[in-house]
Amino acid sequence: MKHLVYIATVFICLAIGIPTTAQAGAKRDARIAYVLKSLKLKSDVEEKFKPLLEAYLKELSDLKDPYQKLKDKLEDAIITNKLTAAQCDQLFDLKQKQEEQEPALLRKHYAKFKTVLTTQQAYRAMKLSDDKLK
Repeated sequence: MKHLVYIATVFICLAIGIPTTAQAGAKRDARIAYVLKSLKLKSDVEEKFKPLLEAYLKELSDLKDPYQKLKDKLEDAIITNKLTAAQCDQLFDLKQKQEEQEPALLRKHYAKFKTVLTTQQAYRAMKLSDDKLK
């Protein structure tokens, strides 16, 4: 039931045009609900795990934000294939920086997840966190 409420909230937020940061928060909340529901953890374990999951998704979002913001800003130029050389370099550099930092972030949080979850659950949580939600 909670899962449906979160998904409904995301759709409502998207429909009425809440600013992007609020949308990101709603998407993150929906993702958290999805991961927690899928893992089917006991309430005491879920209580310990949820803050770790929230921190991971926040850090991951913060890591991806600069590239995404620039990509959104240049959306028209991307669509019309009119990016300048400097804009291409900027996009490429931000994406590379993101991709270089991502593995360390994943390892850090995987280790944290394993402090409250079994190794199998931690692995599954990382995989579920990466699922595409519709």
